[in-house]
Amino acid sequence: MDYQTLMRDLGIGLAVIGVVMLVGYSLYELFTSESSMILKLSITAIVAGIVLAILSLITEKMGKQDSEVERKY
Repeated sequence: MDYQTLMRDLGIGLAVIGVVMLVGYSLYELFTSESSMILKLSITAIVAGIVLAILSLITEKMGKQDSEVERKY
């Protein structure tokens, strides 16, 4: 593993951790505050839908094999 790959992976990891912490804190604040149940359910459904869509895309991308054939001229 070279230096560039290590730095890229570290940057992506820190960004993902930051987003997860921000979303977690936002959901905590949403459910502990005094707001309507409709607002809580709708925001939860939106976040769950986005997470499911992203997970679906990731698993699809990981499962596909590269079908491009290298051409030799």
